Amino acid sequence: MFLFDTFQPGTLIGTRSLTLDHGLVERWLMLFPDDRDGERMPAGMAAVVYSRAYSDILLPRPPGNVHGAQRFSIARLPSIGDTLVTYLSCESKDLKGDRRWVRFASETRRDDHTLLFSGLMTTLWAK
Repeated sequence: MFLFDTFQPGTLIGTRSLTLDHGLVERWLMLFPDDRDGERMPAGMAAVVYSRAYSDILLPRPPGNVHGAQRFSIARLPSIGDTLVTYLSCESKDLKGDRRWVRFASETRRDDHTLLFSGLMTTLWAK
């Protein structure tokens, strides 16, 4: 179980690979048709790639965590068919009163190690 006390700032928690296929991009485009950009992943999908990695890597985790904030910096957008590898780290953690804040850092790279995008997410951790 990933608990607040087990997170160590500055350490890699895990990685997840995802092949960006047409099906995944088309599901996004059903919701956001104006995001079509040829053979490139729409920029908004960075959150999808991150969320899948977060959900797969941080298992098991306590119920009741609350998403506080998130931002991404995009270096370049991947192409459909690329294999993406997301690295998830604990950036920092803070105890403010009875609230446990964990800040996660991510880097998503193509499988040739080219940086695609990075992100920071702050979460109110339940336990």
